[in-house]
Amino acid sequence: MIRFRIALLSCFFCTPALCGFAQTKIIDGLKTNVRAAKTNEEKVKAIFALCELGYTLHPDTLMAYAENARLLAGQLNNLHDEVQAMYYESGALTTRGLIDSSLATANKCLDILSSGKVNDPVLQANLFNQKGRCFMRKNQYKEAIDMGYQVINGGEKTNDLLLQIKGKTLIGWAYLEIGRARDALVWHLKALRTTPDTLLLEKYGILFANLALNYNSLGKTDSAFYFISKAINYSRKHENLFALSNSLAIQAQLLVRSGKASMAELPLKEVVAIRKLIGDPFYIVSDMSQLGLYYAHNGQPEKGIAICNEGIAIATHYKIGAKLLFLYSSLAENYKASGNAGQYSAMLENIISLKDSVYQKNSAQSLAEMQAKYETEKNGNIIAQQKLALIKNNYWLYGSIGLLVLGMVIFYLIFSNYRKKENLKNQLLREEEKYLSAQAIAKAEENERKRIAADLHDNLGAYAAAIASNVDQIGLHQDHEAALQELKINSQSIVSQLNDTIWVLKKDNLSLTAISDRVKSFIQRIGASYPKVNIDVTEHISSDILLPPAHAFHLYQVTKEAILNSLKHSSAKNIRVYFESEKQWKITIADDGTGMSALNKKMGGGNGVVNMKNRSKEAGWNIHWLNGEEGGTVVEISPTTN
Repeated sequence: MIRFRIALLSCFFCTPALCGFAQTKIIDGLKTNVRAAKTNEEKVKAIFALCELGYTLHPDTLMAYAENARLLAGQLNNLHDEVQAMYYESGALTTRGLIDSSLATANKCLDILSSGKVNDPVLQANLFNQKGRCFMRKNQYKEAIDMGYQVINGGEKTNDLLLQIKGKTLIGWAYLEIGRARDALVWHLKALRTTPDTLLLEKYGILFANLALNYNSLGKTDSAFYFISKAINYSRKHENLFALSNSLAIQAQLLVRSGKASMAELPLKEVVAIRKLIGDPFYIVSDMSQLGLYYAHNGQPEKGIAICNEGIAIATHYKIGAKLLFLYSSLAENYKASGNAGQYSAMLENIISLKDSVYQKNSAQSLAEMQAKYETEKNGNIIAQQKLALIKNNYWLYGSIGLLVLGMVIFYLIFSNYRKKENLKNQLLREEEKYLSAQAIAKAEENERKRIAADLHDNLGAYAAAIASNVDQIGLHQDHEAALQELKINSQSIVSQLNDTIWVLKKDNLSLTAISDRVKSFIQRIGASYPKVNIDVTEHISSDILLPPAHAFHLYQVTKEAILNSLKHSSAKNIRVYFESEKQWKITIADDGTGMSALNKKMGGGNGVVNMKNRSKEAGWNIHWLNGEEGGTVVEISPTTN
């Protein structure tokens, strides 16, 4: 009979347009996703997305999908998904009015979560919220507020803003039901200020509907209409039928209480059409109380009395104690409108008695104790979070130090390896340089040996040939005395040449003065052969440089050859040899002979000049033949670099 009366109420105001009220596009789309799922895992996921719409779905629909998801999760051996499916089943049971069964299911889920078999703090907090809604329907507001604190705690621990909004809204709702509108407003404003994310707040449109009730209870009608307008707009925008039906019902109540009862009919008709889709007796009796209030203010108290009594019967059957106060208040308004003072007085006594019962169950002291408990837990959470943050900071610090040390070790290893490679590279380069130097020295020594051999062959060979000729002359009984004289001279020349070579080979380095001394010795040796020629050696040596043996030998030979050329070919009477050394050295051989032209004709580019050029080139020197300022020839020998 009660179900029949609910059906009649659902169709009471139904017009042809409202009878065609369809499910939302969001619901249709989510159902399509469920049908399109190819695997059981995909199907469970799609069902959960649909079940998240909660009270927007008809309880039979919600229960069918939740049970299907639980069976599939069991087949997949996924305990977490089984618990989540049971959470949605609890919601369906609440909507059906089976509050005790809903609480039992929610407690079973919480037992599994607290056992550690499943870890999901967000799901746990949502189950606390579900229990809070059940306690609201049972008129157990203190327990509902306790659940609200649990939800907020869970939201703060997981940084879930929506959970925090839900918990604060639940507490505000409970305070509103027990007539503490100012406390309710404080909590609802806390919920509103939880986040600046407007979209998140819009999706939870029921918060704005509760704010409208708050301000209406405090006599702030303009604010009440402002927030109920927002609630309706947001609910339509996000297709939240549950929030929309509640918001429209509150709008109708505001219109009636503000003397605009005729305007309340349209939102009430839409509410009835939506409730038919949702099928929640809790809100059906709420609508009946609103409808009774409409009749009381619209001159139809008899209809109002009937609908209120019917609502009281339904609320009693489904144990919806939370709505009895509103039904009795609406019934009292109708008795007052009909002029039945006796029944009006009796209803007022019932209202006072019901309020006393509610206040006794939800005393201010117990609520204060509960809030103190929450504040203590919150402070404990803050301390725990601070400790966790400190531990994290320490981890970061130690981790950073560890990384720094590791980086330094890695850098040291890389640097050491690089240094080893560089040392090895430098060692190889030094060894290569030593090898190349040794090769160069060996080559230079070989070249020097070859040169000395050539010199000995050319110079000593000529003298040896001359000696052989002298011996032949003696043997032929020619002019013995002249031949012996020539033999003596040639033998002395050989000895002199050998002495010059040995003099160089015995030295590591030779100074310029040593070369000058050797030249002087040579001049003294040959001077007797040229009695008409005056040969002088002049030294101006500020810095006595050292020359390698080969270079010293070349310089001596070039200087000697220049002197011999002057003696043999220039017809000079005076020969001057200058040894100079300041920053660099220079040797000049100057004569007062016939000059360059006559000298070239006599020498004819002989081997002597060629040898002088070759020796100078090999040693890296410049050699020049110049005309003297007062005639004669000047030979200059100097390094190529300054």
